[in-house]
Amino acid sequence: MQGDLNIYKTILTKAHPGTFTHQTTEEFNAMINDMMLQTSKPMSAKAFYKILLKLIAKIHDGHTQAYTFGKLGSIINNQQRLPFQVYIKDERIYILKNLSQQKITEGSEILSIDNNLSNKIVFEILTYYSSDGESHNGMMHWLGGPYKSFNRIYPEIFNEKTTYDLVYRDYKTREITKTTIKSISKEVYSTRASKKYKSETSPQKAFMYRINTEENYAYMKISRFFKDSYEEEEDTYPIFYKQCFKEIHDKNIKNLIIDLRNNGGGKASNAAYLLQYFVDKPFTPAQEITTLGNDEYFSHLLGDTLDLDTSFGLKPKKDGTYRVTNHGLLRDLMTYSPIEDYSFNGKLIVLINGGTSSAAGIAAGLLQEYTDADLVGTETYGYAGISNGVRQISVKGKYTETAIYLPLLHAKYDVHEHIQKRSVVPDYHISHSIKDKIEKNDAIFEFALINLLKVTQKIPRQDTTIKTEH
Repeated sequence: MQGDLNIYKTILTKAHPGTFTHQTTEEFNAMINDMMLQTSKPMSAKAFYKILLKLIAKIHDGHTQAYTFGKLGSIINNQQRLPFQVYIKDERIYILKNLSQQKITEGSEILSIDNNLSNKIVFEILTYYSSDGESHNGMMHWLGGPYKSFNRIYPEIFNEKTTYDLVYRDYKTREITKTTIKSISKEVYSTRASKKYKSETSPQKAFMYRINTEENYAYMKISRFFKDSYEEEEDTYPIFYKQCFKEIHDKNIKNLIIDLRNNGGGKASNAAYLLQYFVDKPFTPAQEITTLGNDEYFSHLLGDTLDLDTSFGLKPKKDGTYRVTNHGLLRDLMTYSPIEDYSFNGKLIVLINGGTSSAAGIAAGLLQEYTDADLVGTETYGYAGISNGVRQISVKGKYTETAIYLPLLHAKYDVHEHIQKRSVVPDYHISHSIKDKIEKNDAIFEFALINLLKVTQKIPRQDTTIKTEH
């Protein structure tokens, strides 16, 4: 365990570009020393993995992960789960989907599990898992699933059990009830979920848009910043944007809502292409993209050739790091000119939440920096003005079945320096109540329509189609 901690210390210090963004060298070394002390006595493989999770969480970088493989990987992957999907708000945990065999009303609030109060549970998990920056909103959003779901992480952090003592407040009666629930396997969880919630299994489109000519607004939903793969044609998103803004221009639409909620990211260049329709001057999204070393440096460190010099056109800087000069591969460094033919000068609203990640966070940050957009929703998962999401590698331990996944490149975007290292904060903080979630009311979208666009028609539900003539 100590041998692998030394490996991870070296890699995080000499390869990761963001290890010291939110902590000093002294704080990092103190944590390593404490972990060395903890591992000076025997412990289970699962306990050591939890130590590694804490080490990675302190970096506060969503592109850096700890994971397991081999026998330990199988054990972690096949742990029993809680039979719930939850929604977390204001340090309170609500049952959004009940997959247990007990008649617990969906929407009920979990008050405690095995005498652990809900707020204690949330903050304990946040010491093992973090998002970009030091905001908690992104990680609390992701605990709602599916990637870092509460039902999987709770047994991992608080120890796997066959049964748990649950105290909850019923959504309808408001009565507080204590009961015992059984954990279930991931296969049982998946089977029950697919049978009970069939309508939610269809894959989400990368992008779509609709126009409501009666109320004079367009709605553009971008679920990710790549359509099919990172290798797709570079004009995929520019073509989509051109079609949208041409119709918006032709129909004289004066209001536009761009929905970046639950956008998991992708290529930041696809965010830059969007920004071209709102600016009146050329702009370069990324101020600089750097890495701590070149091929020779990483070959000595990792024992492997990464082909960074040629791929990214690395050039040395005075501080010993290297900057990327290959604009063709990383188009974030290119200069983008305004698209005047179908430029949009009307009212712009951008919807964000804790699922707005990676390049989507950058998109929200750039839109906030370059336009007069009103941002509505909750704080994003992704940074507003930096990213460590390019050219990632895995480093496995030599002595334990643990590993870390980390980026090698650091991008700094053209966003005010005092908000670059924080996720994007909305102008209007609007979140869903549990009633909204249960009844599928989109409170964020409704706020934008009613309060910012003054729309008078009946607001469509989250699961219905917006009235459109497109």
